[in-house]
Amino acid sequence: MPVQLRRLAVWLMLAATVAGCAGGASGSRLAQQDSAAQRAEQNSTAQRPATAFLAAYVRPDGRVYRPDQGGDTVSEGQAYGLLLAEVAGQPAAFGRIWQWTRAHLQLPSGLFAYHANAAGQLLSAQPASDADLLIAWALLRYQGPHAATRHQEGQQVAAAVLAHEVITGPGGTPVLTAGPWATGSPASLDPSYWALPALTGLARLTGDQQWQQLADGAVLLTSRLTAGGRDLPPDWAQLTASGVLAPAAAPNGSEPQTEYGLDAQRTVVWYAVSCDPRARALASRWWALLRQPGRAQAIALRPNGVIINPAAAPLPLVAAAAAAQATGQQSAGRRLLQRANAQQHSYPTYYGGAWAALGPALLSGALGSAC
Repeated sequence: MPVQLRRLAVWLMLAATVAGCAGGASGSRLAQQDSAAQRAEQNSTAQRPATAFLAAYVRPDGRVYRPDQGGDTVSEGQAYGLLLAEVAGQPAAFGRIWQWTRAHLQLPSGLFAYHANAAGQLLSAQPASDADLLIAWALLRYQGPHAATRHQEGQQVAAAVLAHEVITGPGGTPVLTAGPWATGSPASLDPSYWALPALTGLARLTGDQQWQQLADGAVLLTSRLTAGGRDLPPDWAQLTASGVLAPAAAPNGSEPQTEYGLDAQRTVVWYAVSCDPRARALASRWWALLRQPGRAQAIALRPNGVIINPAAAPLPLVAAAAAAQATGQQSAGRRLLQRANAQQHSYPTYYGGAWAALGPALLSGALGSAC
């Protein structure tokens, strides 16, 4: 080959290499832009219902109230308000909700009374561990003004949960009970209180691996309660000192039979968005039951899927959407979330509004712990 041709070939190879590198860099930038745009869209999708919930159910003083239930307040609602204020990007609302919660519900133990009336007077001083857990998580993940103080307060709440609401279960595994009142034998458990993203998030945020042990144990116990996902999770369960675990009726007598109802439906959402593949596998198996006609929207089912109460509500639709997403059925999940929003629009309730907002926030990744 003549020298001139060899030189031309070399220059062409160099030009191709440079163009390839430039194309790769451009492709990388485009991928980053697409990813950023996708995150922005996810955040926008989550922010709208979160903002709507705050506008409809949070009073100016920070009290999250239930207008459909006499205007009262429960600690769970305050926890939801804190998380949704983060999703909505409203640190001022977060601050008001936290100040009201601390002033009216926090007990000397560091936990929170469950129930107050419209005037902020306690109707029940018993804590509920789902609210305590989520409040600790919300405080520790907060990144707005006075973050260091909020984190210190979150550490104190987290320590109180471990001190007062956890028992030792089978094989020495720690188990989160339904509250301090539920730690006897048999212990009362509400599997929907085992919010896996919060448990694993607290393990990371506090550095205390008891939280990860609680998460791991919760997945194992839920698998036992549901026959490896062949049954739906129950609203309530009992655990004896000898390690016997079984579904149970509600301890307050409100449910005379074992149900997959407005408590247990939260379990599906928490498990579908978990970083634990065993939890996501359970959620995907529950889709086989929830996809059957009439079940996705029903307020209450038996664990085997038989319909108890066919009336529709947003949360069962959000739970079914989560189960669908766990199986990779994204289109079905989106349709179910749209139905949940429509249901909340037609028959607005505090609880429906909370989960019509929390569902998209969790399923989009806008609220959760990075895996």
